Amino acid sequence: MKMITAEDTIGNILNNYPELYEVFWESGFNYDSADQLVSSLGKDTMLRTVLTVKDINIDLFINMINRRINNECQMEGLQYDFYNPDLPVNLLVKTACAVSEHFKEELTQTLKARRELTGEMPNVFIVDGCHAPHDFQNFHDIESVDKLPDIIMSMSFDEVYDKRFIDKYVSQGYFTSVLDPKQENLPECMDDSYTLNAGLAMVFLVDEKKLGDLPRPEKWEDLLNPIYENSIIAFGDDSKGIFEYPLYYFYKEFGMESMKKLAHNVKNIQHAAKAARLAGTNSKEAGAIYYMPLTFAQLCENKDVSIVFPEDGALIIPIAFLVKKDKVDELDYLIDLLLSGYGQMCANINAAVFNPNIESKIPKGTRLKWLGWDYIRANDIPALGEKLHDEFHKVWDEKQHKEV
Repeated sequence: MKMITAEDTIGNILNNYPELYEVFWESGFNYDSADQLVSSLGKDTMLRTVLTVKDINIDLFINMINRRINNECQMEGLQYDFYNPDLPVNLLVKTACAVSEHFKEELTQTLKARRELTGEMPNVFIVDGCHAPHDFQNFHDIESVDKLPDIIMSMSFDEVYDKRFIDKYVSQGYFTSVLDPKQENLPECMDDSYTLNAGLAMVFLVDEKKLGDLPRPEKWEDLLNPIYENSIIAFGDDSKGIFEYPLYYFYKEFGMESMKKLAHNVKNIQHAAKAARLAGTNSKEAGAIYYMPLTFAQLCENKDVSIVFPEDGALIIPIAFLVKKDKVDELDYLIDLLLSGYGQMCANINAAVFNPNIESKIPKGTRLKWLGWDYIRANDIPALGEKLHDEFHKVWDEKQHKEV
């Protein structure tokens, strides 16, 4: 079988291997389809060119897609499926999509080194996508702490923020943070149980031309001002609707009425990758104001578009993990991979990082806003998210029906 090289064109690659669209998507090329990806990047554009522009390691990416073609996600005899259902799980992997494949590569190298050093192979369960269903979906239903993975990686406000899980396991002191709690960056982010490794930072992206004479939004409450009616592109996607992450912050500070106010001002709901492409264009789908993670906002290179860091802080979408207290010494090599290796990967996609040994790429002086551990423990976050999603869509869906 012919191997793909850096000189192959995007059109030829995806025409011959449409299944590779998922690899491109996981690596940050967040287009809605393979056809859209080819159309946007150019069918005759060489792979080397698009990887260089995105600052993606060329050799690593090419090795990854060639293994995917050959249906061999392996490196020197080690497979990405390290899971034995008959053994206790040492690490449950859930990562930010943009660094998923890179992390798996680093994990493979770490496990290979561990096997060569000790002859041991940790039991690792990899969740296929940050929001994908998996065997440990309902942690609160697991009958004992011994049945839980020793390290649980988390992405966004997911099931480890379920109050039933918190009350049953987290509040009982089974887990410990492995970061120094004395953080100058954002001390309130530190917790005794959760290790907040990093966080996607939500900012504004403003199309100055479309904004016209309206004032720039400077803080989150501004997005609720009726002067921005039908001017805002909200963070979400076509199938799920609006994403709940920023809604928690709106609700905490401005109450349930903020769902209605935001819905009136939202023109459209788009995934951040699509929104970053449309911002500054003449598309009917474009808006004047967008809110999205800085990871995507910095991909927009269109004229007259500005990134605005809210005065009251960029909202944090957590990238955290939990470690059992009695496993810290035994699994120190995996913890180091999460803190250093994965932490650096998060920094490289412009996430805020809380490991003092990793330099953040977010501009110095940027203010961050964290939901708060006391607030998280006092509320059932996933259940609250469903309620906020529904309240927003009551108004939004009715507005869309009237417009049709």
